[in-house]
This record gives sequence, structure tokens and C-alpha cells, in this order.
Amino acid sequence: MQRIRRTSLIVVALGLLDVASVRAQSSNSRFEGMDRNRDGVISRGEWRGSDESFRRHDWNGDGKLSGEEVWANGRRGWRQGGDDDFGNGRDPELTDWTPATFARLDRDHDDRISSAEWIYDWETFRRIDRNRDGNVSRREFLGEDAAQDDDREDRFDALDVNRDGRIAKNEWHGSRDAFEWLDRNGDGVLSRTEVVGETETGRTLFDRLDIDRNSRITLNEWRWSRASFDSRDRDRNGSLERDELNDVTAPRGDAYLKGRERGLIDGREAGRQDKTRRNRWDLDGQRELEQADAGYQASMGSRADYQAGYREAFRGAYAQGFGPR
Repeated sequence: MQRIRRTSLIVVALGLLDVASVRAQSSNSRFEGMDRNRDGVISRGEWRGSDESFRRHDWNGDGKLSGEEVWANGRRGWRQGGDDDFGNGRDPELTDWTPATFARLDRDHDDRISSAEWIYDWETFRRIDRNRDGNVSRREFLGEDAAQDDDREDRFDALDVNRDGRIAKNEWHGSRDAFEWLDRNGDGVLSRTEVVGETETGRTLFDRLDIDRNSRITLNEWRWSRASFDSRDRDRNGSLERDELNDVTAPRGDAYLKGRERGLIDGREAGRQDKTRRNRWDLDGQRELEQADAGYQASMGSRADYQAGYREAFRGAYAQGFGPR
């Protein structure tokens, strides 16, 4: 009888620990109040926000937010096909928030990243420069204060769900502290100027990379792989002129971007399926790449642009889904 009581007490204790664990996980959520069924996972149906915003936070592309994706101060680490290389046809986005990336960007080794050293979009720099001193410290870069989650994955346009040119509190996904910090005039909404700030007048990606201001980018100024550098160096003179970079980084149309978004989803799924079902790499055998128009609608724009974006994204995403070979 005594043994039964002890067993019962152990079961109850384990149950209480499990409940406490779920509650702790819930209280540590980045997205307060969205996990309606309290299962530690946020589905698309539970998400309050745009499709683009959801995709930005769904780092592994599995159609739900869980683990690091929902934890306060969660950070996406290195991933194959991410900002470790430069080949996505657009201004690069930083996704690798690690000490190694901080060291790579801190070119003068003064333990901070100045605006001159920053090569990514200005909105992100402004968001993480917590003390507004024009530099990003190691602590700010790594986001070491979980209570001040700045939601750096999202952009103003993705957060502005109703497209009224401002972000209300019910559209914001970061911490309340971060919202109030960005709300400089204290009116309870975030304007584009408050979040994005004034753009760097005339400072293009080329200008940010051209450290010595000699109107060419050399290999030691290039922040990505040698292969991506060589693919742009058309005249093989060991440097990139403005037109060689701009041919690749010129903005693409909506159809291209829509195709790219769908290609990322389909590519990851195809890679995962080939890994789990057959454990065999078969990128060239993917039927989706033949038409490359899954999800296309005429209202999106050019079919050819959609297909170009789809194919480019699919190939990189397939590698992510498949993982190491």
C-alpha cells in the first residue's frame, strides 16, 4: 500500500513538473497570446499578422513556429544557403546572429559595429542600435537581453498588416518594451520614420562594401564566398565595378518575389522528403522545377519572372531541406 502511494506521488509530481514546464515555455514566448491552445506551437491560423511576416519567423519552413522560433530572444543561427553566401539576387539580409558574424563585421576590431561597417539594411541597424549611439555593440548584436526582444526578423512593411502606414500594438510581435522604445513620440503607434528612420542618402550596397572608396570592390572587401565573387567579376580583373554588382542586386518585380517565396517552401519540402524517404539527392529530378509555376496567378505579373524567382529559390531551399549529404 505504501509503495502504491509513493508511486502515485511520483506520478503527480511528474505531472506538476510537466505543467510547470509548459507554463514556463508559454511565459517565455516571443509572441504573447498567440498560442491559443497552449501547445507551445503557433500555427498559421493562430498567427496575427501577414503571410510574409509568418514566413520570416518560420526559419525551418515547416509551416509552424516552435522551439527557437517562438522563444523570447530566439535567434536563427547559420543555415545552408543563408547569408553565409551572396546569391539570392537581392540586397542581402542578415540571419546569422552569432559571435562569428559579429567578428566578421567588426572590421576594425573595436568590439562594435559602426554604421560604416554595416553592410545590411538600415532598418535592422536602427532596430538593434538600442542606445542610439550609431554603433552596434556585441550585446546589442547578440540580443542578450531577452526582455527587450526587438523582433529584428520583421520589417515595417511585413508588420503593417492593414497597410495604413503605421504599426499598431496589435500588429507588433516584439516585446512591449521594444515597442515603447521605438515609439519616440509616445502616440501609441509606430510610424515608418520611427521604425525605419531616414535612409542612408545615396549609400547603396556597393558603397557599403567599398571600404577604401576607390570605386571598386576587391576580394578582401567582399564579405561572401570566392565563388560568388568570381561569378560577378565578368572581366576577370580581380575586382567588382558598380555595374557588375548592380546587375545582380537590382530590385526584382513582385512576380519574381512571389515566385521566390513559393520556391522556398516547395524546395525545402522536396529536400526533406528526398532525405527522409529515400536518402538520395535528386535536385535535377524535381518535377516542380520543370514548370516552376506552382501557385502562380496572372494577377502577380510576368509568368517568366515568377518562374525565375521560383527556380532560384527552390534550388537553394532544396539543399536546406535535404541537409548534409
